[in-house]
Amino acid sequence: MVVSVTPPDHQSRLAIVRTKAAQHNVIIPDEVLDYLATTIEGNVRELEGALNTLLIQLEMRGQTLSINDAKMLLRGASTVAKKAVSVQEVVKTIANFYGVEEGSIYEKTRRKEVVRPRQVIMFLLREDFHISFPTIGEKLGGRDHTTVIHSCDKIKNDLRSDSILSNELHQIRMMLK
Repeated sequence: MVVSVTPPDHQSRLAIVRTKAAQHNVIIPDEVLDYLATTIEGNVRELEGALNTLLIQLEMRGQTLSINDAKMLLRGASTVAKKAVSVQEVVKTIANFYGVEEGSIYEKTRRKEVVRPRQVIMFLLREDFHISFPTIGEKLGGRDHTTVIHSCDKIKNDLRSDSILSNELHQIRMMLK
């Protein structure tokens, strides 16, 4: 038996995101839900992934999301091909995501609020963009390649038990698309 499975239409996608938001006991403005249903035209998994991105950001901020917030978070979440991203763009995106000064990423500081974003940057540059350890170290303030290796290993190990970090990485990856 052959069955043709087509992506859901706009009204179905809208109903799905409304239902999923209600299951999480979260109120998301209708214009944001409509934008989500319009932007994500693929399968239901893609739709749920984009909704999860919004839900995590909503939880982290503790306030409602505007349509502009949704557009920024879901930028590139549609079925558009992944574009080339520079190291500076990755640093800027992650610094903004974590609310730290972009310049502090390059400094030699060991402050907790800067170390984690810097480690995430190193991890993503290595895993997603396949940049060498020495090059990452050089681009991020002249660090030794062993520091980059340690940071990548740390994030990799933390991902095994930290679902919040996993969700953060998913969100960041969506923003970098």
